[in-house]
Amino acid sequence: MSYDPCALLAELVRIPSPSGSEARVRDHLWSFFQERGLDVERVGDSLLVTIERGPGPTLLLNSHMDTVPAGPSWTADPYAGIWQDGKLVGLGANDAGAAVVGMIGGALAFAKQGGASGTLQLAITACEETTNRGMEDILAHTGLPDGAITGEPTGLSVVRAQAGLAVLLADWEGSSCHAAHAGRVEHTNALLLATNDLAGFPQCVTLEEEHPLLGASTVTCTQLNAGDRHNRVPDAAQAVFDCRLAPPHTASECVALLEERLPQAKITIRSERLRPVETGDEHPFVQACMKAAGAEAATGSATMSDMALLAGVPAVKCGPGETARSHVPDEFCLRSEVEAGCAFYTRVIGASLESLQLEGATS
Repeated sequence: MSYDPCALLAELVRIPSPSGSEARVRDHLWSFFQERGLDVERVGDSLLVTIERGPGPTLLLNSHMDTVPAGPSWTADPYAGIWQDGKLVGLGANDAGAAVVGMIGGALAFAKQGGASGTLQLAITACEETTNRGMEDILAHTGLPDGAITGEPTGLSVVRAQAGLAVLLADWEGSSCHAAHAGRVEHTNALLLATNDLAGFPQCVTLEEEHPLLGASTVTCTQLNAGDRHNRVPDAAQAVFDCRLAPPHTASECVALLEERLPQAKITIRSERLRPVETGDEHPFVQACMKAAGAEAATGSATMSDMALLAGVPAVKCGPGETARSHVPDEFCLRSEVEAGCAFYTRVIGASLESLQLEGATS
């Protein structure tokens, strides 16, 4: 059965799949794989295709089927799914539909042609844009692979290092009263405690010791919440801090920084699950991916992806499309990018399995 990745991408765009509501697109892809006789299973709300070609290492290709909401600034129909002049405008076309259909093309070629010995796993996950639950479900089901390629729009640059994300909370505690009595009743306005502390906080705090690929780690205040009505002085306020972390920095280091700068607040870690990941430049797996992509050097990325759950595994992030087009109105991809993505994944599967086989034999 022939395969047209551009036609499949248009079909996927026409099926709304906001994060947490991927059932329709999941079932569409389930039928696609069933029709082609591939070993596909539902793992939670995600899909896993397994292709075994004798003994050897396991390579995981993973990308995601969910999207962010369209937003009010779109000028085109985000679900039209129509190619025009070699361009497809649509929600998820770039992030990460082009990678999904490219990986499917590579998997179909591997299933038909064979080549290197080993097992290929293709995971198309749910909830990458929100909780990463889909990737967690896949890894709980399969265990860690011997190597992995995460499909995201990188312009087919090979990303071997990805920053981590920690989310910190700063809480201020005051004492409330009715706003009508604020002039004569003792109280402490938690909102003012917070704003007094935050008034001198920089737009962005940059930590020392820059990573050669990821640059500096940063701490940024992104939310402030206090009060639930106009006529009550708030007794609690909370600020949220987004911490983009490259080695060697940690969430605990950011806690200490905020405790020093915000003396009236209690600082806690809400999340540090998405850790920084990095695979060495000289690793045979990275070299194989670079050769398949025609890249002279690997890069780093500050944007999050399911690659964050692959710490300890030789892993890269690489896919067609451009990261600057993600999460913006009138997102699009090009036919030439989809075709280049298919070609890349077709080349990289066998080369990656061979490199992992070599690494296993020499380690």
